[in-house]
Amino acid sequence: MDEIQLGQTLLVKPGVPFEKISAALSKLGWQQQQAAQTPLLENEPEFSSWSWQGHKPFVIYSFNPVVNMRVLDVATLPPVMRGAIASHIPLLDDDMVASLFTSESIRERLLALWAAKETERLDLVDETARLQQDSETAIAEQATEVHARLEQINQARVEMLTNLRIMTEAAPQLIRLLPKSETVEQMKPTQDDLVALFDEDLLPVVSKAVDAIYKKRLRVSIEHNTEIDLFASPAGLFRWQNMLSEKFPGGYRDIAGWMNPQHIWMGWTLTTPGGGVVRYDGLVWVNGNWRWLPKIFRYLVPYLMDQPRAYAGSH
Repeated sequence: MDEIQLGQTLLVKPGVPFEKISAALSKLGWQQQQAAQTPLLENEPEFSSWSWQGHKPFVIYSFNPVVNMRVLDVATLPPVMRGAIASHIPLLDDDMVASLFTSESIRERLLALWAAKETERLDLVDETARLQQDSETAIAEQATEVHARLEQINQARVEMLTNLRIMTEAAPQLIRLLPKSETVEQMKPTQDDLVALFDEDLLPVVSKAVDAIYKKRLRVSIEHNTEIDLFASPAGLFRWQNMLSEKFPGGYRDIAGWMNPQHIWMGWTLTTPGGGVVRYDGLVWVNGNWRWLPKIFRYLVPYLMDQPRAYAGSH
């Protein structure tokens, strides 16, 4: 399974017991933090969590005994760590979940609904609508609830895309000012900006990275009649592959778990009249100002990823 395609929620195959999941994570170097003390089923806690060397990233496990739905929340993990977990624990993939909607088993149809809700499968909206007519009342009721939830998520995404479009339409004026050194100097983030953008534990590293970036005397050259194509995404969407995150360098996926998910980041492509193409990234709206942290992931990934990459390569 391609690690880049793995989402922030992994569904474990129902037949895989907690003991096997825990053993696999321990083998990969994860440390169990806590687990439900009085599970309904023996040796099958409804909740558990693991940390990497005592801190972020975290794996959060939940178990629904009604349909044997086992969920691994891996939102803060970079792709390489998700891929390692997927190679050691059997997962329900997208096609498997979709096939459960037509199962003759009531439990499996219910699992399909709850799995679609858990993973925000907007591509399964029609399937949830169909199950609203299911002959089993419990299935029909759950289908109605899940369908409504997916519609809400879809509407929220439409509104978000509209807001992003408005921002990107206004930003070219700012981009055209970047060749001026005084404009760039004003876009250096303050300490308060960094506090708002990244996890507190990262601040010493991020501060040094920003100083290093701005010592280089950043330059942007824009020829006359150059086309500017902007794209934007909330940092939270960097946590998985989607139509917004795929436009940004892959390094953002590696550091997404340590970024404030709410802030809007922007990148842009300059296409010159002669056909030359130059790509930029790292523009972010924070504390009422535009700040620029180009390729910030190049400074953070070595700090954050050394051990995760080593761990993935050794198992």
